[in-house]
Amino acid sequence: MRLITDILRDIRKGRPVEEATTALADVVRAVDETGKDGSVTIILKVKAAKHGGPEKTLICEVKAKKPIAEIAPAVFFSDEDGDLHRVDPRQEEMPLGEVTGTPRVDAASRA
Repeated sequence: MRLITDILRDIRKGRPVEEATTALADVVRAVDETGKDGSVTIILKVKAAKHGGPEKTLICEVKAKKPIAEIAPAVFFSDEDGDLHRVDPRQEEMPLGEVTGTPRVDAASRA
């Protein structure tokens, strides 16, 4: 009985083997980056000849499912018009300024 790996190498000069090898490396890198599972699937379809007989057509598909890193949620604030803002439009802005001179420290805070 012929090994399936030998048959895969005979399809289109080994292209399925090359594609599966590349897909596996891509999935492994994505798993390392995300810490999530991934997979590589090799589907081999065998089609009979239209008029019977020993002739078969092999169709090979290589599919990869790479894990995707989650995008962290972002907080926005809505206004009356339905627009979204990174800063709450209803919140007054606190006037901040640069402090000049030496800060004063009273005796009570030293104890």
